[in-house]
Amino acid sequence: MTTGAEIMAKQLGELGFTTAYYPECAGFPGDFIAFKYTIPIGRFRGREVEIALNAPNFPSLPPSGPYFRAQLLPIKGGSVPPFDGIHDRKIPTAEFQYWSRPFNGWTDTTKNMRTYLAFLRTLLDFE
Repeated sequence: MTTGAEIMAKQLGELGFTTAYYPECAGFPGDFIAFKYTIPIGRFRGREVEIALNAPNFPSLPPSGPYFRAQLLPIKGGSVPPFDGIHDRKIPTAEFQYWSRPFNGWTDTTKNMRTYLAFLRTLLDFE
């Protein structure tokens, strides 16, 4: 049986990204898939980060939110993006911060990594 991480890795590879796996951790089901990403827009334009995603039921369900290995924003609770909803979960490793950003609009025609990457771009489009 193919896992969500394997499907994400395959799709990211088809888009030109090299992926890495972080094994199941901290009680999260499934593996985290990670890849290097150069931010194309906004305040952090040109900065390379590592993004880890956990989506054991991908593509039926999108990743829960991106984990960034780069402390882009201060840790801050709340629910008003772009500056709130940044958490220090220390997974998949201690260097990552979690951005609580649910993907709304995950429909049968958009359930792929190309669509998720477009969503990431919108998350980072602020000054």
